Amino acid sequence: MKKLIVLIYIAAATILFGYAKAAPISKPLPVTITAKTNASTAPGNFEEIAVKMINNKAEITWTTAKELKNKQFEVQRSEGEEEFKTIAIFFTLDDSYELKNYKFKDELKGVTGKRLSYRVKQVDMSENIVFSKIVEITI
Repeated sequence: MKKLIVLIYIAAATILFGYAKAAPISKPLPVTITAKTNASTAPGNFEEIAVKMINNKAEITWTTAKELKNKQFEVQRSEGEEEFKTIAIFFTLDDSYELKNYKFKDELKGVTGKRLSYRVKQVDMSENIVFSKIVEITI
């Protein structure tokens, strides 16, 4: 039953936000900005998060130190003073005690501002939430 609920959740998110897949990357990420959490109930620990422009796209990379009962990551973007909006959802559903690297390329569709802020929201199966630090970029 739990798997059915997760599959329905994935299908609904895919319809609402489009399909996105977090691809583990093989090379270590450069240490640019570090984000850590000490919460014992947290689904994971962010080790770092960074954003850079590559081929007119904003590439967001992040690393986690652990993922416990993790359900999903949500990449969120804010333009100027706007609230953060989820632009991609990645479902992981795996436990890990190793460093895991992820990346997402934001194609900047509908972006009108020149200064963007990003963060990653991590949600576990019990709906505990951890946010990464906020990183900014000028496009």
